[in-house]
Amino acid sequence: MKKLTITTLVGMVTTFVLLISAPSKASMNPVVEKALQDVCHTSLSNKTMNFKKVVKSYRLDLQDVADKVVCNGEDIGTFAAENGADEIANYIRSLQEGHVEIQELASL
Repeated sequence: MKKLTITTLVGMVTTFVLLISAPSKASMNPVVEKALQDVCHTSLSNKTMNFKKVVKSYRLDLQDVADKVVCNGEDIGTFAAENGADEIANYIRSLQEGHVEIQELASL
């Protein structure tokens, strides 16, 4: 009886440790995931009008898409450029160029 109790306890502890140490995959809302996939996929079409339509159909801001969306580990502009969608890449770059950052170079 004592051996059975110890074996059961060891089994439970081992299972608990394995469950905790196993990498957990962060789940994403399926609607958000579909929206991001569609935006990335459409960025490859090289058609600015279709790209804008898809972004607006999901009620996303074009500026936010240009600044924050990542496709296959790259920002969306680089992703489009590397896959031959130059019109989309240029359009996204034009959205990103509107940012102004002021840095103090020298103090007087």
